[in-house]
Amino acid sequence: MKTETRFLLTSLLGAALIFASAARASEPMTPARAAIRDSVVDFLQRAATPGLGEVKIELADTAIPRNAKSCNTLRAFFPSGQRAWGRTTVGVSCSAPAWTLYVAAHVRIEGDYLVASRPLAAGTVLGTSDWEVRHGDLAAQGAGVLTAATQATGRTLRQPVASGSALLSSQLLTVQVVERGQRVQVIAQGGGFEVANQGVALTPGAEGQLVQVRLDSGKVLQGIAKPGGRVEITP
Repeated sequence: MKTETRFLLTSLLGAALIFASAARASEPMTPARAAIRDSVVDFLQRAATPGLGEVKIELADTAIPRNAKSCNTLRAFFPSGQRAWGRTTVGVSCSAPAWTLYVAAHVRIEGDYLVASRPLAAGTVLGTSDWEVRHGDLAAQGAGVLTAATQATGRTLRQPVASGSALLSSQLLTVQVVERGQRVQVIAQGGGFEVANQGVALTPGAEGQLVQVRLDSGKVLQGIAKPGGRVEITP
């Protein structure tokens, strides 16, 4: 008798859990929740790096609280360390009434990327026979995945890469584009204007790194190193 009672209670509990899960899955998308969802999707679409491929955003309805309140003006933002790449989190805030919530999302970037066509040893100078092009989710391949032949041609591997593995910028030896003491062209850009000056690099840097430059006027500035002896400054 006790065994039958336990079995009955277990069955009823299981049925209740299934019913609760089904109820959650079938919850209607209220206007307030739909507005939050649309705000997050639009924000991620705009934040995704352009030109890499088709952006696909996965956002489960359950990621948005059931009791989310309506708001006339929503503001979406990235919490520290988040970006429109892979699994991420987007904050959404409202000023009146004041509230903030966080929504989990998954950003896929469908595009072409390079993979090793054979096992590659450290020190290999990459040529066109060393890679092949595949199509898929760039975010799933790792940060800095190479997407064009120009990013790999002539570059040297700093570590071995297995056949079929995606080629990443972190696997390549750093190439200095600005040397200390080099004469550089300093380009200040912003708001539809561009001003060029000449100066001397005080620190070396690879492409994309920050370097210090002393202008001929004596003023010291910090900018981003670019190929061709250029340093770009954005006010």
